[in-house]
Amino acid sequence: MTQLTSVTVRGMRWTYLAGVAAAAVQIPYAAAMARLLTPEDFGLMALAYLVPRFAHHFAQGGLASAVVQRPSLTGRDVRVIFALALTVGSCCSAAVWLIAPYGAELVRGPSELTDLIRALALGLLITALGATSTGLLSRSMRYRAVALTDFISFVVGYCGVGITSALLGAGVWSLVYGTLGWNLLLALLSYALVRHSLRPLFDMREMREVMRFGGKVSVNGFLEYLTADLPKLAIGRYAGVAAAGLYDRAALLASFPLQQIQQAASKVLLPALSRIQHETGRLATSYADAMAVTTLVLFSLWAVIGASSEQLVALLLGGQWRGSAELVPILGLISVLGLVAQFSGTLVEAMGAVGGKVVIHLMQLLVLVAGTFVALLLRGGVHGLMTAVLASQLVKQILFYVWLDRLFPTVRRPVAQGYAQAAALSGLIWAALWSVQLVLAGRCPGSAILAAQLAAATVLALCCVRYGAALHGIRVARERGLLPAALTRPSARGQ
Repeated sequence: MTQLTSVTVRGMRWTYLAGVAAAAVQIPYAAAMARLLTPEDFGLMALAYLVPRFAHHFAQGGLASAVVQRPSLTGRDVRVIFALALTVGSCCSAAVWLIAPYGAELVRGPSELTDLIRALALGLLITALGATSTGLLSRSMRYRAVALTDFISFVVGYCGVGITSALLGAGVWSLVYGTLGWNLLLALLSYALVRHSLRPLFDMREMREVMRFGGKVSVNGFLEYLTADLPKLAIGRYAGVAAAGLYDRAALLASFPLQQIQQAASKVLLPALSRIQHETGRLATSYADAMAVTTLVLFSLWAVIGASSEQLVALLLGGQWRGSAELVPILGLISVLGLVAQFSGTLVEAMGAVGGKVVIHLMQLLVLVAGTFVALLLRGGVHGLMTAVLASQLVKQILFYVWLDRLFPTVRRPVAQGYAQAAALSGLIWAALWSVQLVLAGRCPGSAILAAQLAAATVLALCCVRYGAALHGIRVARERGLLPAALTRPSARGQ
């Protein structure tokens, strides 16, 4: 195992540990907040966040990615990037403040929505100023520090501030305070660890050079925002604030554990792949291996979440959120497809080939807009909109597969094999959990059914880890040391 591979594996372990820990905190937090707030509160926050998210990717300007991907980086470069962050972040924050009333009018929200949008605009400046520090941490491959800063800022800044504010009766504003607390604490902790110069250097030539790459990253992020939030905007405008709240909580329940895994891996893979961006053979192998592990894990988790969605919603969110349960399976599948595609996006970003990524996102957006128009025309409701989103994600997945197949034709078979094995395993898990529910329905409370489903899923997972050497993703995880030796030893003896 090379030194880079060893560092990457250690980084994966740390970031996955932080992701699991964050999920463990998020679950009781979401359960508590679902009982302290109403669907209308979550709907207002979801709609308010649409406008700042519109500017979020431009506020960062792809600066963290630019810090990581650059082949060489000097102290002067850092000062230029910080100056760019200060400029772009301030402009975006001011722009959101000005257009807040028009954003509230677009989704037909109450007057309070304008104040919520303007408060969240402050987070754009905070995030932009912290982008240089977070990029430097990732570039230096200090994965333990990245994991700890992410976890601490999430637990203290987001969950701690949010739930305290809710208990004090802040209502929807508790969600705003939690978001701002998260952004601020993450920026401060990241800076404390790298302590880069805070003297901005306004060198226009070098700032344009940074923006050549960072600007394309921002455009990609903006297009991802459109494809992710267009359905939410349509729901809020045509179905109401409460429906947007149900959608928002269903999306959280369906995607949060999956996002933790994807984000943990992306934080490690971007700096690691950037260091070998000119070594085609190693990039191809890394891509095939990452896709094998990713598809196997994410599709399996989706099967667990989707098959037990009714029990999960009832137990974690409560009776007032029952309408979210039927949205969880399809939102989970949409999330899986989007997150798997993000690994392909991370690879091309590490190579600096972000132009083709823009084209793919534009094609996805066109499919989504057309599908949304048809869904609204046919009065398909929320389910019609979800079908349009699913179709757009499938198009994105196919386009990435075709593009990377041309770049790395040698990995065509292992990548396709990874997809097929992940689909088969997720089908097996879904069937097993559905059978458990069928047997126990009407005989046991929902919590007991959920416990039995999770126990069945755990048994299947352990069997795959121990005896699933034929699965490409399991084989890669063993070879890379991603699995504890105690779990794989019996299977190794069998070989």
